[in-house]
Amino acid sequence: MVALLTRMLRPEAPVTVGTQLMDELGLSSSLALELLLEVEDELEIQIDVEDLDEDRMTTVGDLADYITQHSTPR
Repeated sequence: MVALLTRMLRPEAPVTVGTQLMDELGLSSSLALELLLEVEDELEIQIDVEDLDEDRMTTVGDLADYITQHSTPR
């Protein structure tokens, strides 16, 4: 997740599991969707976005946990 975010967003500071998605990385809703599609392609998984709650998705770690809990292999 960290490598993918770094590649997509090219942040000035290093990305860690505690990095704030919106505040520090400027991740918008459209970029978040693009990121999820990239993760699906790279990991060959399907992510269920039905329960995706942006308010609970504040850090890179939160996003990684969500993907782990809401994905299935293709």
